[in-house]
Amino acid sequence: MKKVLVVDDELSIRLLLREIIEDLGMEVFEAETAIVGLQMIETEKFDLIIMDIQMPQMNGLDAMRKLREITDTPVFILTAFSHLEGVVENLGVEIQGFVEKPFDIDELAQKIQKQVEGNSNQ
Repeated sequence: MKKVLVVDDELSIRLLLREIIEDLGMEVFEAETAIVGLQMIETEKFDLIIMDIQMPQMNGLDAMRKLREITDTPVFILTAFSHLEGVVENLGVEIQGFVEKPFDIDELAQKIQKQVEGNSNQ
């Protein structure tokens, strides 16, 4: 079973993403902070990580820098900001895409499925 880690401090977003991902037949793991998410990444192999940018303690951009030291797992950035693409590129951090809040549920489900299926073919 494919595993997806959702890192977001908003419970409502995590629950919605859980429902979408489980409907795709994938296992969902949740972290409410980037610090907890990084700890989970050190001990578990994921097929996809969905990470929010705005979180307490450590923001998603700082977490991305640390995450890339640990894993090359595909990452979708979850954000309310449309201008972050250039910021992330300037950090030299590889991501697979942005998901802007609010997001279309069907479109997000398609992106997740396509990424996880594509990742398993590599």
